[in-house]
Amino acid sequence: MFTFNDSRHTHMPFACPDENGNPKEFCCIQTGGAWKLHHFTGKRWKRIKTGLSDDAFECGPCAEFEDGMWKLSFVAGGAKSDRQFKLYRMPGFDSEPMVQVAADVGFVWKDRVVHAGRRDPITIMEPGRTVTLTLHGVEFLYRVSYDPFQPNRLLISGQYADGTIFSWAYQPGMKILKNVIADGVPAYKCAFYGGDCYYAKREAGFEERHIVQAELLELNELPAEEHIVETEEFTYARPENPEFE
Repeated sequence: MFTFNDSRHTHMPFACPDENGNPKEFCCIQTGGAWKLHHFTGKRWKRIKTGLSDDAFECGPCAEFEDGMWKLSFVAGGAKSDRQFKLYRMPGFDSEPMVQVAADVGFVWKDRVVHAGRRDPITIMEPGRTVTLTLHGVEFLYRVSYDPFQPNRLLISGQYADGTIFSWAYQPGMKILKNVIADGVPAYKCAFYGGDCYYAKREAGFEERHIVQAELLELNELPAEEHIVETEEFTYARPENPEFE
């Protein structure tokens, strides 16, 4: 998985089962000076035509095959005509992307919308409730995605206040936090497929990277309460005249 036949930079891997249970791969490939969404057809990497401007940066692809179609989400922005980054969703490869919320990182999975700014808390919005994750000592967030085989396991890449890069796997509610280390370094913008981990390995400059499979993977447990404060708010409206108390 995640093999490439050219030297273009790649990052933001994501893989999930397709309609036949086989792995379907997504990533971002640097194209014409901007990052653009691509998917692997089984023969080649093909650009996903989002309809956004050529100078817009597209990142953070997540997807699932449901109801006979691919349902995608991604973050995009930075174009001259619209600098603001937003979280989008697309039902199918040929549909028009729909804005969900202003965001620098995040994804949509079924009726769950997860988003954050570069320095904001992570907000998990579901029908009837909102969960907020406030991260201690974190300066930037670079990606928030999930494990398709454990959708409640968030994969978070960011930077501490001292400039150190980190990669976390966190399970809200259970408050299980693990440091994801691939080949001795934080697994930057990583993806999991089964027991395999893929990440954007740095080659030169900060974003001059190529997706590789981790040869050595470590998941080291961290004290969640020292890094994340988790709060939950129920947002459903209670009936004015409930029949039963």
